[in-house]
Amino acid sequence: MKPLSEFSARDFAEHPDFRNWVQAPTPESDTFWENYRQTYPHQQPHILRAQALVKAIAESPQFFPSDSQLSEMWQFVEAHTSEKTPTPVVRSLRGWWAAAAAVILVMAAGWIWWQQRQQPISYDTIVATATKQLEERINTQNQIQHLRLPDGSSVQLAPKSRLSFAKKFENLREVYLDGEAYFEVKRDPEHPFLVYAAETVTQVVGTSFTVQAFVGKPNVNVSVREGKVAVSSRKNLSNDLKNTVLLAANQQATFVRNGEILVKSLVENPAKITTNQQELVYTDRSAVNVLRDLEQQYGVELVYDEEVLKKCFVTISFSDEVFYERLRLLCRTIGAEYETIEAQIVIKSNGCQ
Repeated sequence: MKPLSEFSARDFAEHPDFRNWVQAPTPESDTFWENYRQTYPHQQPHILRAQALVKAIAESPQFFPSDSQLSEMWQFVEAHTSEKTPTPVVRSLRGWWAAAAAVILVMAAGWIWWQQRQQPISYDTIVATATKQLEERINTQNQIQHLRLPDGSSVQLAPKSRLSFAKKFENLREVYLDGEAYFEVKRDPEHPFLVYAAETVTQVVGTSFTVQAFVGKPNVNVSVREGKVAVSSRKNLSNDLKNTVLLAANQQATFVRNGEILVKSLVENPAKITTNQQELVYTDRSAVNVLRDLEQQYGVELVYDEEVLKKCFVTISFSDEVFYERLRLLCRTIGAEYETIEAQIVIKSNGCQ
């Protein structure tokens, strides 16, 4: 059996003593696990994740998942909580606690995924609920189809996609999507813009975003280029919205259709959100200043401990690298590591001498 000092989060979650401690702690077990944390501080993130999963399972106590179920759940969790650089692991306590809540939410989602299943809502079913007569546009070509909506908003409809909308918008600007479309919504605070796609509703005032909701695909994806949107899931055709996440630029929400899971994350390649002139060459500059510039340029929240990084100075230059290439270059320079958790990026470092 693997020694406790080398346990992963999955190992902890499967260990009966650990589960007993999380679900029914005693003074003896509290003492044991507190001593363990102090002896092996590098295990703190694994303990946090394992605690989250055990607590989520405890809320649905019908059964503990089988080995195959647990394996698939961990694949889901790892895919949505972590992206790591290959540099050595060095951890910042503040960073881990700042991200702990996000980890717990995704861990719970992994369990709920197994507990709650439903039939997907079809496009035709959604359209049938409309109270007004709709026009439908179907893209049967192999290229983007450009549409203009009654309010002046523009749509780029992807191949094999269709979009329905009223001839004239009134209080709400409602459209119904099957497939993929990129929207540039005309700003109108008094008339919210809503996109119905499968089991999701995306509401905006004025922004640019993409919705992907193809028939037969397991997920619905909403990604934001500019502005902010609210993405909600719903169990049926009622207006009872179950979960809502708020997205800003370079963020996305993924809804798993055969469950009730709505996960917030960063887009694969964050784009620059500012047109201001950007500094590309840093000479003997504080790493904290470089991180702040990256945050402003891409609108991505970076979590780090300024006190730990206060002695880290870098000489570094950028050219045409994408966001993650710049971040990896900076982390290698100061001997740090980063981890993506939901829509945050946690920078972990032991500091510089």
